[in-house]
Amino acid sequence: MSILARSATCGLLMFTPIATCETLIRAVTAPERQPDDDHAYAALVEKVAPAMVTVKFVMAYENEDDTTEEEIDGLTIDPSGVVLVSSAMMFGPEYLGVAARPREIKIILPGQAESMDAEVIVRDRELDLVWLRIIVAESDKPRTFKHVSFKSDAKPALGQEILQVWKLDKFYDRAPYVSSARVAAMVTKPRELFIASGEVTIGLPVFDTSGTVLGFGVLQLPDKEEMDAMTSTNPYSRMIFTRTMLPASRVATATETALATQEDED
Repeated sequence: MSILARSATCGLLMFTPIATCETLIRAVTAPERQPDDDHAYAALVEKVAPAMVTVKFVMAYENEDDTTEEEIDGLTIDPSGVVLVSSAMMFGPEYLGVAARPREIKIILPGQAESMDAEVIVRDRELDLVWLRIIVAESDKPRTFKHVSFKSDAKPALGQEILQVWKLDKFYDRAPYVSSARVAAMVTKPRELFIASGEVTIGLPVFDTSGTVLGFGVLQLPDKEEMDAMTSTNPYSRMIFTRTMLPASRVATATETALATQEDED
């Protein structure tokens, strides 16, 4: 998570120390374990981990000379090397009003020390999605990448257990970690979303216990005035902002549109 996005997310949770906040952001409400949990966890890691990448970039801010090196999670969603990330995590949340531009984008594949160059294809601010493309050298073509497809008809159900794989820090060699929660709410405004009983990692997918993709963690925020009104009446409403997920079918449709738009521009 970038410094800008991490600070903003911590602000939403109303905690001051960043280190404390990061620990709490990763926390989830764990349901009772079932006998087949071990198999489900292992199978999910085997399926998802090869498609999880590290996105590194230099963040440049408008009217500022300073730049910062950032690192966020990404997911390869197409065999050609299309990577999906959260717009808020890469560009910063819209409500901050900070003009930030990532440059020198690099992708580190699982188990690889060297990085590959990448470029932004399309950004969808409303859905909180950004599509990147790994730049493959002509000498390496054709090349295919391990990926996770969002083309799924599965729909989340209230109370359903959901799983997410994210990566530990570099100190732990970015080992995969499985967290769990349950679907706590289904909403239709501002768009169709489902909300978890605990925190989810923004910018990564969520699955059911069989390994079927259900959605993608996104940051959905109202404008500042409405946000202030919400939190003045119910301070805990800020926690919901870090628990929202876009259904897989919506991600798939948006991806098709984004890639078609990019092809038309080419």
